[in-house]
Amino acid sequence: MKLTDDEKRMLDGQRGEPAARALDYLVQFGDAFGAERFVDVIYAHYPAEMSIYRGNVEDAIEYAATGARVCIPTTSSTLACDLEQWERVGCPRPLYELQARVVAAHRRLGVLGTYTCTPQHLGFVPPKGSYIISVESSAIVYYNSVLGARTNRGGMFTRFSAVTGKYPLMGYLLDENRRGTHLFRIRLGPDELRTDADYSALGFHAGAIVGSEVPVFDRLGTPTQSNLLALGAALATSGSVTLFHAPGHTAEAASIEQAFAGTRPKETHEVGRKELDAVRDTLTTVAPGERVDFVTLGCPHYTLDQLRFVAEWFRQHRKRVHPDVRLWVCTNRMTRQAATWEGITQQIEAAGGLVICDSCPVESHMRISTCKEFGLKTPQCDAMVTDSCKMARYVGDLLGCKTALRDRAACLQTAAAGKLL
Repeated sequence: MKLTDDEKRMLDGQRGEPAARALDYLVQFGDAFGAERFVDVIYAHYPAEMSIYRGNVEDAIEYAATGARVCIPTTSSTLACDLEQWERVGCPRPLYELQARVVAAHRRLGVLGTYTCTPQHLGFVPPKGSYIISVESSAIVYYNSVLGARTNRGGMFTRFSAVTGKYPLMGYLLDENRRGTHLFRIRLGPDELRTDADYSALGFHAGAIVGSEVPVFDRLGTPTQSNLLALGAALATSGSVTLFHAPGHTAEAASIEQAFAGTRPKETHEVGRKELDAVRDTLTTVAPGERVDFVTLGCPHYTLDQLRFVAEWFRQHRKRVHPDVRLWVCTNRMTRQAATWEGITQQIEAAGGLVICDSCPVESHMRISTCKEFGLKTPQCDAMVTDSCKMARYVGDLLGCKTALRDRAACLQTAAAGKLL
């Protein structure tokens, strides 16, 4: 790689040993993938060192002790428990105490304690064309697609970019890797593509087809911010999609032709009601009328407006969560604080639900491997209903429970009834 004079000075240690070592890792990384130079990154979304993975927290503490410090705005991804409600949700004390130790390490590094999969909801909205580095698949695909910022899947190299402000120019930072590869023509009416669950099913269908390539959606309807977030999260779940284009709704292509940048689609697919129903059927292993003991909303983390919807639903329908059901509505800690200030959290909890921050079931003590480690009942729940394909896909494997995919209102109806409706 060709380094600038400033980069050479950093590599020589003029910004300290931690920055020199971090840049050396990035040089080796860039050389391995044939990158010619570095670019300056302006923002990082950092892995949160979850305590469900052995060694993660200790590694974060050891790295903070080196004196390393981030030099760009850096948010943090989700944890293994809600640090304020760990007892309430049944998290083992040793797991909580281990996880809590990472907070001091992050502060020492200069990492912001956001602990969320949706940092864009907290105002971290990099401009179109800017270079960033991120973990968390749903955030990555949102930043690349909806906002038009440029990031690869950062992994642990996010740490080194946050400390140096550099990343090799490669992958989805390059124009040639951002053109579309597959065209999806949407054949759905406005009432058939409306809810987050609808867009999630569309993403799950398309992601399974394209794998790690770049889908382009024609006639995507009138999606909301949360619809596009749900679409991207599902694309990155059934596949490993990092970028999609939906002309008129995403940042980089004003037309289908621009999305393909002079190339022809490798494949063209039509998507109708049948394809969305097939996804719902695939992810639903609970029979209608069968008992449900867990309902999860907020994958990716819910916004304040989505939390208000949940509270209003219980108020308008004069319902409560069934005594045999746990309802978790997952969000970030700043949004929960705002919801508490507005009285929304209190309304949801008065109806029998919990507003969870920092984490979600997939990343928590509920995992089969963690349950076995701490002698907890496995599985932690028997049947879970959610409005997210991402959650439904992962909990089946990681928690070992049955699943059902429904829209938000149907999830709340199920939570109140205690059975799948």
